[in-house]
Amino acid sequence: RPVSLGRPGAALTLDGDRLTAAEAALAALQVELGVGNAHDRFRAALGGISRFAGVAAGASAVVELGYGDDLEKVLTGTVTSVERRPWGLVVEGLAATFSLSRTRLGRSYVSQTAGDIASDLVTSANGTAGEISSSLSLSAYHADERRSVWSHLCSLAQLAGCELSSEGDGSVNFRPPKSGSPDHTFRHGAELVAWDVGPRDTVQTDISVVPFGAASEQGSEKWHVVLREPDGGAPSDETLVPGALRDRDGAQTYEKALRDARTRRGSGGDVLVGGDAAVRAGDVLTLDDVPGAG
Repeated sequence: RPVSLGRPGAALTLDGDRLTAAEAALAALQVELGVGNAHDRFRAALGGISRFAGVAAGASAVVELGYGDDLEKVLTGTVTSVERRPWGLVVEGLAATFSLSRTRLGRSYVSQTAGDIASDLVTSANGTAGEISSSLSLSAYHADERRSVWSHLCSLAQLAGCELSSEGDGSVNFRPPKSGSPDHTFRHGAELVAWDVGPRDTVQTDISVVPFGAASEQGSEKWHVVLREPDGGAPSDETLVPGALRDRDGAQTYEKALRDARTRRGSGGDVLVGGDAAVRAGDVLTLDDVPGAG
C-alpha cells in the first residue's frame, strides 16, 4: 500500500538568517551528496521577492529538508555563486569540505595510520572531523603545499580503500565502504517509485600492489638500498608500487581495496524513491519486493 509522506518541506539559512521554503520564496532546490573527490553541493532558485535577494557569494549556508516541520540538516557550507535572473536568482553552494580545497599545509608523517593522518590534516585545516576510521599503517607520508588538503585526503582514501563524504553539519567522514545490515529499505509499491539497476561492464584487468621495499630486511635500524625491481622484474599484471607502503600487509590491503571497488562497480544503476532526508551518500540500502528480481 502506498505510504503518505506528507507535504515536503525545506529551510535555508544564509548568513545566520533562517527562512522556510515559503518565507524564502523558494521555487526549486536541488541537493547533491556523494562519496569521492567531489564536494556536496546545492542549487536553490529563489523568487525576486525573496528576503535572500541580496545574498552574496561567501555567505554561510545551511540546507534542511524533510516533511512538514520535521526537517533535517542535509548540508552545511558556503555560497559559491549567485546568478541574477529576470524572475529572481539562483544560489549555488558547496559543503564545508570545500574549504579544504583552498587550504594547503606542509606535514610529514612517519609510521602513522591513514586515519590518524586524515584526522590531523582535517583539524589542522580548521575542518571538523566526523567518522574517521582506517587502521592502515603508512611507513611515511608527506603532505606538501603543492596540493590542497582535500587532494591529500583523496589520495589517502584511495590508498586505504576508504570513502570520503560529508555529514549534514559539514564534518568530514573518512571510512571504509559500509557493509552488513542495510541503513534503509525501499519497498516496491511503497517508498520505491522507479529503478534501473543491474550488472555493469567494467574493466577486468587485475592490478597487483607490491611494497616499496629495501634490498635488505635487517630492520629499520640499518641503512638500506631500495629494491631495483620490487615487483620481481616480470609482472604479469599492472603493478603499483606506492612509496608510502613498505610492508606486504599494507600492499595487500590496498590491492584488496582496488579489487573490492571494481566488484562494486560491477553492478549499479538509478533508484527513485520518496524523499527521505536521512539518506546519506555511502549508506547501504535494499530494494524489497521488486518485480523480476532474482
